[in-house]
Amino acid sequence: MKPILRKIDPGTDYSFSVRQDIHPYLYNRWHYHPEVELTFIRKGNGIRLVGDSMQPFEDGDLVLLGANVPHLWRSDSSYFKESSKLTIEAIAIHFKVDFWGDFFLALPEMTPIKKLLEGAQRGMRITGRTHALVAAKMEEIIHMQGVARIEQLLHMLNLIALPGECEPLSSTGFVQTYNANNTDRIDQIFNYTFTHFREPMSIEKVAGAVNLSPHSFCRYFKTRTLKTYWQFLLEVRIGYACKLLIENKWNISEVAFTSGFSNLSNFNRQFKAVMQLTPIQYVKAYTTNPQL
Repeated sequence: MKPILRKIDPGTDYSFSVRQDIHPYLYNRWHYHPEVELTFIRKGNGIRLVGDSMQPFEDGDLVLLGANVPHLWRSDSSYFKESSKLTIEAIAIHFKVDFWGDFFLALPEMTPIKKLLEGAQRGMRITGRTHALVAAKMEEIIHMQGVARIEQLLHMLNLIALPGECEPLSSTGFVQTYNANNTDRIDQIFNYTFTHFREPMSIEKVAGAVNLSPHSFCRYFKTRTLKTYWQFLLEVRIGYACKLLIENKWNISEVAFTSGFSNLSNFNRQFKAVMQLTPIQYVKAYTTNPQL
């Protein structure tokens, strides 16, 4: 399947959409839409995919996505259990780049916001002091009407445009090569991987699940994501290991095997290669810097 084009309906009384979601889990399909998206995860955890970026997310995740950037927030597996009473809470704003008219962004005063929206084609994670300010304004805009909504959105975008308070997510290479009409099977591959990553994996097994030969699968995946499938699988496993380490309910050996690694030494080596920290260093760093 190719990424799904989602239709965002702002309603008849508004020029852009502001939505508060409380669901058992987030919309978990690889999708895109022509609207810019600003999402605040009030409560929830899992793995976030934006273009070729994959990172764990948790309470407070705040991300700006440009128009047509493929993405998904994949809730943790615990949310999908039949007995689960967990919920995800999020606030999402969707707006088209030109919803305020063709010439508004051409105004000299709008230059910082225009550059911000261009940079958002890679996706941006909002951090620092800006994170707290924008998150509070996301809570406020839910209850606003009329011109106040537009003023609030502009204020938030102006805050996000401040230098040094955002980190890009997807690579420039992905942005330059991505084609929404040429991504068949990616959603199937992602779903299969998230379901089975704790198990022993092989290219033959994954390729067979999406009806491709191993050679065609490897070529297809590298073309669509600019990384090998083994790189992607490693990121999935490391992302899940980060979540378990943060929860601090498991020792490192248990984290390694639960995340799909066959031995502890390999886990330690691969974790450091991806995170630039050993698992122990990661836990210590996280306890002193929860925004890591």
